[in-house]
Amino acid sequence: MILLLVLVVGLSCSRNESDPAPDPKPVAADTADHLHPTEQVDTSEFEVTDSLIKLRNDAFPRPGGKVVNVMITGVDSRLGDNTRHADANHLVRFFVDSGAIEIISIPRDTYADAGFDDTTGLNKLTNVRANRGRREYLNAVSEITGVEPIHHYVEFGFSQAIGLLELMGYKGNAATTLRVLRARQTYRAGDFQRSYNQGRFIRRVLLTNIQRTDDLMADMALRAALMLVETDLTYEVCSDLLRSMRTNGFTNDPSRAWVRLEPPVVMRVQELSFSSDEIAALNAQIDERVAKLGLDSVRVTSASYEHRLDELIASAARDSARSPRQVIRKLKRPYEQRAWLQVTDTARRKRYRDRIGTLMSAAYTTVGDKPSADRVRNYLRTEEEVIEGK
Repeated sequence: MILLLVLVVGLSCSRNESDPAPDPKPVAADTADHLHPTEQVDTSEFEVTDSLIKLRNDAFPRPGGKVVNVMITGVDSRLGDNTRHADANHLVRFFVDSGAIEIISIPRDTYADAGFDDTTGLNKLTNVRANRGRREYLNAVSEITGVEPIHHYVEFGFSQAIGLLELMGYKGNAATTLRVLRARQTYRAGDFQRSYNQGRFIRRVLLTNIQRTDDLMADMALRAALMLVETDLTYEVCSDLLRSMRTNGFTNDPSRAWVRLEPPVVMRVQELSFSSDEIAALNAQIDERVAKLGLDSVRVTSASYEHRLDELIASAARDSARSPRQVIRKLKRPYEQRAWLQVTDTARRKRYRDRIGTLMSAAYTTVGDKPSADRVRNYLRTEEEVIEGK
C-alpha cells in the first residue's frame, strides 16, 4: 500500500481542465529568498511548523543499501489529448535496506533538453515528456538528480488524481486539496514552494498511513490504484516492496522520510501542515489571489467540461454501428484519463463512466479484441466496488 500512498499524492498538482493555462515562463531567480551557502538546516527534526525553514540539500541523510527508484509524474493533458506535459515531478527513492524514503521534488521549469533551440525558452523538464517521450523524460530526470537507474514510472492526470484521492478517503475535499497543492501564485518562492509542498504532502500521507496498509480494503485499493494510472509497476512488486520496507523499519517516525529539491537550492521555504483547516485557509488565499490577477476570465467551468464530454460521447455513439474503430479512436484517451472522475455529481459521473465503458467494450468486442474489452469491463467493476464503495 506504500505505493498507493505515493501514487495518490504524486498526482496532486496535475492541472484541472477548469484551471488557467500554466505560465510558460521559467521561475525567476528573484522569486526565492536565497541564503548564504554556509547556513545549515537542522535535519534532526522534520515536524511541520508554521515558520520558514532554511532548505539545504547537503544536510539530508544519505542511506545506503538496496534502493528502488520510482518516478511519479503528474501530467497535464487536456480532455482527449495525447500530449502530456510533466507538471509534477517527484522521484521517490525507497531505501529498502534502511527502511527510509527520500522524495526528490523537481520544479517543472527546470532546464532540460526538450529538443528546442535554447533561444525559445522551451527547454524545460515539463516539455521533455511532451516533446520527446517518456524514455527521454526519465533520462532527463536522471541527469538532473544524478540518480540512475529509475526502476519504475507512474503517470496520471487530474481526473485520475481525483480517483486516487477518493480511494484514500478524500471524498469531500479532493478537488480543493489538489488545487492547494498545485498553487504557486500565492507563494514568494513560486514553483519551488509548490514542488516542495507536493513532496511534503507525499511524505505526510506516507507517514500517516503506514500503519493502515495491511487489511483487505487496503489490498483492494492498491489494485484499484494501479488500474487508475499508467505504470509499469505490478501488484506483486508493490506488495513485495511494502513488506520489505516494513520489515526493515519504515514506520511513522518522521526521520524515516524527507524531501529535498533538485536542482540543489538554498532558500527559505514555508512548512505547511496540510490539515483540513489549513487547506481551507490556503484555498481562500488562492481565491483572493486569482481574483486579483484576473485569472477567472480564462476559466473553463464544470458545465463546459461536461459539455465537451457529452460531445465526445455523442460523436462516438454515432460511429458505433458503422465504425467501431472510430469509437476506440475517439474514446480511448478519455477512457485512459478516467475523464468522468472529474465530474463532481456522482450520478452524472456514473452515467459518463458507464456510457464510455459500454461503447469501448462493445467496440473492442466487434473488432475482435476480447482482452481489451474484458479489461474495460473489469476496470469499471473495480471502480464501482472500491472507489464508490459498493
